[in-house]
Amino acid sequence: MLRISFLLSLALAFCTGLWAQEDLSTHFLRHTWQANRTNPAFFPEHKFIIGLPGVYNSLRATNITYGDLATRNENGEKVLDIDNAIGKLGPDNIIRENLDIETISLGLRLGKLSLSLGHMLRYNAFLNYPKTLPQLIWQGNAQFVGQEVSFGPDVDLYGYQEYALGLAGEILPGLTVGGRAKLLAGVGAIQTERHDLRLYTDSDIYQLQLTADLLANSAGSLQYDGFDKLSVNYNFGSFNPEELFTGNTGLAFDLGLALRLGRLELAASALDLGNVQWKKDVRNYSLKGVFEYEGLDLAQNIFEDSSSVGSVLDTLREIYDVVETNNSYQTQLPARYYFSGLYHVSEKLQLGALFYAENYRGEFSSAVALSANLGLLPFLNVGASYAYRSERYDNLGLNAAVKLGPVQVMAATDNIITAIRPEDSHSANVRLGLNLLFGSTDGSGGPGKGTDGFY
Repeated sequence: MLRISFLLSLALAFCTGLWAQEDLSTHFLRHTWQANRTNPAFFPEHKFIIGLPGVYNSLRATNITYGDLATRNENGEKVLDIDNAIGKLGPDNIIRENLDIETISLGLRLGKLSLSLGHMLRYNAFLNYPKTLPQLIWQGNAQFVGQEVSFGPDVDLYGYQEYALGLAGEILPGLTVGGRAKLLAGVGAIQTERHDLRLYTDSDIYQLQLTADLLANSAGSLQYDGFDKLSVNYNFGSFNPEELFTGNTGLAFDLGLALRLGRLELAASALDLGNVQWKKDVRNYSLKGVFEYEGLDLAQNIFEDSSSVGSVLDTLREIYDVVETNNSYQTQLPARYYFSGLYHVSEKLQLGALFYAENYRGEFSSAVALSANLGLLPFLNVGASYAYRSERYDNLGLNAAVKLGPVQVMAATDNIITAIRPEDSHSANVRLGLNLLFGSTDGSGGPGKGTDGFY
């Protein structure tokens, strides 16, 4: 059964598109309400704003693509080719997805001050798995006779509701400082705090030895009552009104500043500085020690969906002592940082540069991007970006915003190549937004003030 589940999870990830986690294009769309997500000091030149439901989705997969997983046979038909995909894997492989579902938000400008209020559902999925894991699941352990192989996956899944209250103000001429406090309500989590699993297959008597140091934490999502009674209740991207407020709470903060020097704008921000405390419906499962079992291809038999699994599970139940506790734990949010410059070349053209960094699970990742945005028509703004990220240079982004009356619609992606050649892509992303903008505060007609094609 786990063999089938692993296959379906891998296929689902690629069928939904390969999304990368950095949100680069949105930062340059200062005339949209969505840019405020990347810096609380940004506020469109309008007095009152209503942000309607929108979405940001991203996923990144390393080493393999959808084209590696689904190949064409001699008749030209697409078929699943798991062995081919396994051959393309590296020693360690990452699948990561971020999903933000924006429900409603409000913005109000009061002179040099601006206020914001919003709600969002946010989900994070991270899986770092060694190549040996799908090899054991799909191909069995006979290939590793006489070897000890490590196959423990590193998993971090969590979702939470976010209630945000923001304030920004121009404290000096041209200098705006903003901050946002966010109350978090966790809705579910699964995390491997320790994930050391090593399997040794003896070359003489085919005895298996499992060395384990595993600790899995869960909040309302994972329940283990035996090897044949493992249930996972983690609904990625789902919404349940009963989860608006939960016993798993946390706090996070966003900070930002923006400086206007004539045609040049400089900005910096730090986002998601905080954590979620998991205290309600918490279960911790630990497995530690050295366990032995006689028999060849045990790993493959475990994952086969057949009647023979029963006897194997009975044996495992006898030799593996999984300990359950109920200790609270916390999830540190990925801290994100933006540093950017934007130059107004003319009333209709803006050029920008951005450095992005993220601290997730104690490791830093970064990206750099260049952008250009053009007020093509009084109601239409289009832009493009080019970025280096995830050790790849083929990241060409496009964005557009249309404003008809008070209604503004925006769409942005950091990698349009994925839409053209999805089978060869490792990453892409998309943001879709819908806003109502009222009461333009334009008074000077200068760059970025509404009459330049940037609303």
